[in-house]
Amino acid sequence: MRVNLNKETKKQPITTKEREISSQNEVKILNLAVHLEKLTAQLSDVKGVSTEKLRNYEIKRGKNIYFPEIDEVLGIEAFTYGFNAPCE
Repeated sequence: MRVNLNKETKKQPITTKEREISSQNEVKILNLAVHLEKLTAQLSDVKGVSTEKLRNYEIKRGKNIYFPEIDEVLGIEAFTYGFNAPCE
């Protein structure tokens, strides 16, 4: 597939309704707890997944958490990338 980078693309302005939908689907930090060497962040749940479904998980190869009831994988990068990212 070839993309023409010189060609201008016209983007339509984002409507108020689209902004509302976008902000409703954003994950946000709701709370943070620090205890000894443990940092726990409570995030908003934009998917509406119940706690019971999250309690059913499998750790795969020490690198991923798999939630079979919702067919989602959470990789270790989600936890470590921010801490290991180079400073700018």
